[in-house]
Amino acid sequence: MGPPKNRQATNRPTQEVSTQRLQCNALDYKHVVTSFLTVDQQILLLRRSEKVGTHRHRWSAVSGHLENNEAPLKRALTEIREEVGLQEEQLTLIRPGEALRAYDKENDTVWIVHPFLFQTKSKAIQLDWENTAYAWINPKDISSYETVPKLKEVYDRVRRDLNATPQYLTPSLRAIDDVANDRIHGASFLGRRAVELLSTTSTTSKAQDQDELFSDLLMVGLRLRKAQPAMAIVWNLVGQFLELVDRERKDNGSLAEFKNSCTDIAGAVLQTAIEAAEDASRNAARLLPQTGHVLTHSYSSIVQRSIELGVKGWKNLEVYATESYPGMEGKEFAKALVGLGVPVKLIPDASVDAIISNVDLVIVGADSVLRDGSLIHKTGTNHIATTAHKSGIPFHSTCETLKFSARDFLGETPEFNKSLFDLTPPEHISSFTTEIGKLEPGRINERLKEFVKKIYP
Repeated sequence: MGPPKNRQATNRPTQEVSTQRLQCNALDYKHVVTSFLTVDQQILLLRRSEKVGTHRHRWSAVSGHLENNEAPLKRALTEIREEVGLQEEQLTLIRPGEALRAYDKENDTVWIVHPFLFQTKSKAIQLDWENTAYAWINPKDISSYETVPKLKEVYDRVRRDLNATPQYLTPSLRAIDDVANDRIHGASFLGRRAVELLSTTSTTSKAQDQDELFSDLLMVGLRLRKAQPAMAIVWNLVGQFLELVDRERKDNGSLAEFKNSCTDIAGAVLQTAIEAAEDASRNAARLLPQTGHVLTHSYSSIVQRSIELGVKGWKNLEVYATESYPGMEGKEFAKALVGLGVPVKLIPDASVDAIISNVDLVIVGADSVLRDGSLIHKTGTNHIATTAHKSGIPFHSTCETLKFSARDFLGETPEFNKSLFDLTPPEHISSFTTEIGKLEPGRINERLKEFVKKIYP
């Protein structure tokens, strides 16, 4: 391969990175409460007046902004008293729901909605200035009203008790535990496994109608999203599936047909994910040098596939694979490459500094890509990226855009086990190579703005 090359560091200007982060932080996050009042199996909708700040003339439930560190339930009761004239003693709290996060492109705002369902004995209410009309409606008719964003989805969070698990969903919950405890498979595999589990749930559910079945899927989906918090693709694929399934819900539609639709949707979502991974691999293969050394870290199926595609025409490519402590995934990755006929040197993680001058390019996978272009990946990734950056060596992450974290964009930064994962800042990353090509870290937020419209919040 010849002697190590003299390289000049290609550090990005500090100001550019700071500007990108300021742009990301410009998104407005607002906490609100939304309370549905029910009586005689109907719910109350209110039409917002000209005097309110946003979504004038649209229909909503009883809503209001949280102030400072106010408890959501306290604010909910205050808004009900002010907007419809009902006192706390006239209400019975049926249940609170898990908060929903919805991006409002019109106002460039993420609404963090805390939902509640209350029962009241009377339909007699008194409107204040915030609303001009009201209607008691069948919940199935929400979609026929021009509502504030995601009102139907907010109602889904309190329509049924999503914490009371039917006995027939026990196998699904056990399977969620398997996903949560999986330390062998990568993010892409576990994302697809989550969709397969939802598909199985749709066929085994004992639900009596479409709404009940959707509640079962939502219950399972919300728990799946928490199973692997460091892996954005699990969160995103669950959201895609639920969004498409929700569109298929029809009043008085056949339950059997709806179940078949769920199965078909799962198949389509999985196929799209598989194709995205293959296209990302092909694009990443173009990054590889015709002759040189490549350093990898952990086990990435997309990196493996990109190297496989690359070596078909490039005979002199050699790979350094770290052992990837503590899981030692690098050993399995090295075996896989040996099986493809790729020359591989398995090295301890601590040897990265010693061999970095021999490396032409670093390429790793991804577990999550945050909206500011930061990378969550196997612990040790940040050190490798920092070392490569100081030496002027390109550091690339390759992944499907499904690994861009919609959860982070919506204001819920994923927590992760710091003994298994770490965070690499965007200034140390040359690009993310995806199914749509190379993206600089500063473009991730832009991509997520479009993506979040396609997933169930």
